[in-house]
Amino acid sequence: MNIKNGFTLIELMVILAVIAIIAAIAVPSYQSEIRKLDASAVQQEMLKLADQLERYKSRNFSYHGFDPKYLYDEVNPMSFVNFPLKGTKKYTISLYDSSESIGKKLLSSDGGLGQKWAIIALSESEKNYSFLLTSTGIRCKNKTKANIGFTGCGAVNKGMEAW
Repeated sequence: MNIKNGFTLIELMVILAVIAIIAAIAVPSYQSEIRKLDASAVQQEMLKLADQLERYKSRNFSYHGFDPKYLYDEVNPMSFVNFPLKGTKKYTISLYDSSESIGKKLLSSDGGLGQKWAIIALSESEKNYSFLLTSTGIRCKNKTKANIGFTGCGAVNKGMEAW
């Protein structure tokens, strides 16, 4: 009697098909969770910068001249922060003077009043949100970078959401 051990080609194909279906479901879910994690981390970073801006104003009576280099152990002045600090850049966080009487300049630039600020985090990926946080209390996000401005993130029907 000849006894054959092993799997048939049909059995192997069924197993491969099941693995492919599971992977097709799992990979996009995993990527979505990673994007949510990145968005949450950049929101925390923006809130940290907002806290430091308020501390700076309490000592200097203005936001003008704020430079976050001491937070990131940098020697040179910083007009923006690449986030995360190590690894592949996913966001660029910029700090602006958003006073109405001047153009929208970076807080670290020479011009400006320094009475209001706006922090804008622009995503490198079109699949993830870009964020706005201002000293006037605006907190919004939008997946379209062009809709992010100093007064908001576009209209609700154009993808704007609060955070």
